[in-house]
Amino acid sequence: MSKEKAARIAAKKVKDKWKSKIWYTILATESFGKKEIGSTPASEPGEIIGRISEAYLSNLTGDFKLSHVKVYFRINKVEGDKAYTEFEGHEINQDYIRRLVRRRKTRIDSVIDVVTADGVKIRLKPLIILDRKVIKNVETNIRNAINEFLKEKASSLPLDQLVVYMLSTNYPNDAYEKIKNIYPTRKIELRKSEVLREKNKQETIEEAQAEAEV
Repeated sequence: MSKEKAARIAAKKVKDKWKSKIWYTILATESFGKKEIGSTPASEPGEIIGRISEAYLSNLTGDFKLSHVKVYFRINKVEGDKAYTEFEGHEINQDYIRRLVRRRKTRIDSVIDVVTADGVKIRLKPLIILDRKVIKNVETNIRNAINEFLKEKASSLPLDQLVVYMLSTNYPNDAYEKIKNIYPTRKIELRKSEVLREKNKQETIEEAQAEAEV
């Protein structure tokens, strides 16, 4: 068999393989109105379970001011040609954060793992910007106050309600009230969140291999 004929056969197999695939419409969670956020191909529904899709919060809410926030969804169910999702996490654009942090400002970062009212463990990374440089004791007090506030709030809400709360203006407004007596803040954000799920053996192996290659 000539190389050209072999190449044509291989190309035909690839084409036929793609023809056999079905395109599934990916929908955001009910908290975001199950809006369409993309599509993905697969030979069978089981192949897309666990895939991560992303969308800008501005596209989900219609508020252009939220274009710096990216939300992640994990496909957990397929019905017909519709792929349903669960919240996976979010993060704020680094360029947006850099614009917030100016000279003579204090940036306070924190990381806290909380558990929602429906038993979901989620890692939150709050960010607080102060107008001036402050002593370490003030930073520590603010960090502790924010962490305690988030822990209490998460325990009182199921995940879907917590997601809506922390991605709205309610979170920074309430957080400000909690720490204003410690020191006036310039900006309060929740720069990142991540639902902490049990990893299967394959995911653990892939992460270990990725770390070894770095």
